[in-house]
Formats: sequence, structure tokens, C-alpha cells
Amino acid sequence: MTIGQQSAGGMGRRPRREVIDVPERKREDRRLDQLLHVRKQRLGRLERERNEARQAWRASRNQLQQARQLWRDMLARTQEQWLQSRREFMQMTLTTGQFNRAKALYKRMQAESAQLYLRCQEWVERCRQARAAFFEARRKVLEANRQQEKLSVLRDQMRAQEQIMEQ
Repeated sequence: MTIGQQSAGGMGRRPRREVIDVPERKREDRRLDQLLHVRKQRLGRLERERNEARQAWRASRNQLQQARQLWRDMLARTQEQWLQSRREFMQMTLTTGQFNRAKALYKRMQAESAQLYLRCQEWVERCRQARAAFFEARRKVLEANRQQEKLSVLRDQMRAQEQIMEQ
């Protein structure tokens, strides 16, 4: 006979075990963690878009700066050419025909300057659009960061509450 059979009074049966009520550990809810992971990926994408928008804005500002410099140089050349032609005409080193040609050249240069100015204005508009795109992307990143922080705090509070409940 075994020891278990002896304690049962010799009847050959094992003693009945008392059922212990052990609550099963609840499965951790991973939905919030999954949501945080997805939001983190989204935040990374938004940050990339913000950086690209910043680079595009910087590039458009540089192009605008170059266009403005080209326009200023053209204005200076136009003014210098006209002043030189007038000076030569007044000193009587230029004939009337040569002066009229210089005057026509001055008018053409003025028209080219006006065209450059219009191109500069187009670059200004592009630059403004790039700036607006950058600040919109920046706003989205800041909003996503705020949401990420709120969800992280919520997750931490829920975990702390679960630990208190377990004790």
C-alpha cells in the first residue's frame, strides 16, 4: 500500500484534494501599447514630412534671395548704363543717334528688370506657400507629440492602478 492509500483509511482511494480558488492572471490589454506604437510610427512620418517641408522652405528662400540679387544687379547695371550714356551725351562725346540707341537699350533693360521683378514676386508666393506648408507640418508634429504624451500618461496610470488592484 502507498502512503496515500493508508491515509484514506485503507480503502484504496486517494484523499480528495481541496480545490483552491486561484484567480487566473488576467491577460494584459495590449491595445493601448499597440496604439502607442502606431502613433509613434505616425509621429516619425510627420517629423520626416516636417523636415522635408523645412528643407523645401529653405531652398525656396535661397532661390528667392538669388532672384532678388539678380534683379538688384540688373537695376544697378541699367542705372549705370543710363547715367554713363547721359554723361557722354552731355560731354558731347556721343551723337544723337548713339544716344537714342542708348536710350532704347535703357528701355529694354528696364523691361528686363520689370520681368525679373515679376519673377521675384512669383518666388515670394512660392516661398510663402512653402512656409505655410512647413508650419502646418510643424503643427501636426506638435499635436501628435501632445497626443503621444497623453496616451503614455494614460497607459502609465492604468498600469499603476492595475498593480494597486493586484495587491
